[in-house]
Formats: sequence, C-alpha cells, structure tokens
Amino acid sequence: MSVTTLISAKIEDAINKSGTASLVVSGGSSPIKIFKDLSKIELPWSKVQITLVDDRLVEPQSENSNQRLLSEHFLKNKAKKSKFFPLSEDLISYKKFKIPFDVTILGMGEDGHFASLFPNMIGDKEGYSIDANHKIFKTSPQGNPFLPRITMNLSLIMSSELIILLVKGKAKQNILELAKNDETYPIHHLLKNKHKNFIIEKINE
Repeated sequence: MSVTTLISAKIEDAINKSGTASLVVSGGSSPIKIFKDLSKIELPWSKVQITLVDDRLVEPQSENSNQRLLSEHFLKNKAKKSKFFPLSEDLISYKKFKIPFDVTILGMGEDGHFASLFPNMIGDKEGYSIDANHKIFKTSPQGNPFLPRITMNLSLIMSSELIILLVKGKAKQNILELAKNDETYPIHHLLKNKHKNFIIEKINE
C-alpha cells in the first residue's frame, strides 16, 4: 500500500467513525509529491481539518512560508474543500481542531531536526519531553532559512493516531541510522517514543 493510499484510508476511516479527520503536515520538498497525489483523491474533504506541524514566522505569501507551499501543492483540486487552520499558539486551546490527530506527516533535516525542533533546543523539556503538556510555541531564528518559527512540541506531535516520517535522500537516511543511538540528534527523541502506528518512508532522490 502506498503512503498516499494509507493516508487517504486513515482519513476516510476517521470520518466514518467521528465525522471529522485531522491531518497535520510538514513543509519542505519531501511531502510535495504526496500532497499533489492526495489533492486529486476523492474524499469527503469538507470534513478534513488540515494544519502545519511548524512554519516560519513570515507572511503567508512569502517564498519561505510553509502555508504558501501547501496552497501551491495541496490545498487545490479536490482538497481545496478541506478546512485549513494556520498554525497558531492557541490552535489547540479552543478545541476546534481535532485531537488526537488522525495523521501526521513529518520530514527531517540533515541536522536531524523535525518540525522546528533543532539540535540547540534539545535541553528544552517543554519542547522535547514526551511528558510535557501539549504546546505550540514560537522560537528564536533557527535553521535554514534562519528565521523565527512556530512549532508543535514533541508531546503534541506524538498525539497522532498515525505518524509518517518521510526521509528523502541518502544523506538524511544515513543521519536517521546514526540518530537511533545518538541523542544529540533531535530525531532520536522522536524515534525513541514512537508507537506501533509510526511509519518511516524512505524516498530516493
């Protein structure tokens, strides 16, 4: 079963069970093909809530905006009927967005970061502890491009029925192997807390 088929099946199952499905996605190049394929699938999209796991704190029209990337590659075709929620610190406070998330799609950087949880932030228990309260928070400038960001913390990310980690290219796949036993990589902290519905999808460049 392809990743796209798996995601669409999970979304459909969630809608059948509760009337709504929640989908959390990452930016970057890794999920673009999945976005394009998903957008063409026949689903009850008006019952699907979508948000980002993280974003850069820039205008939505900026070339560095994950929201813009979604608009260009996902929130179109059949999926344009979905309900998009821009990521904000109070997104989960009002209980309008369905938690636990039904599906979360993550990517990984070559420094082992996921979402906007970077190596220099590992000591932050609110960000990296699985036992921390669910939180969406802003960061100082991080990563490349070096910009302030907004991100979900680890405990919130892990509150997903299905998590799919996309690892694109040999360099990232090698980092993933190293990170299994090296806690200085952010992705290590995700891997050590993974549950049975955690899938690693390796994508060759």
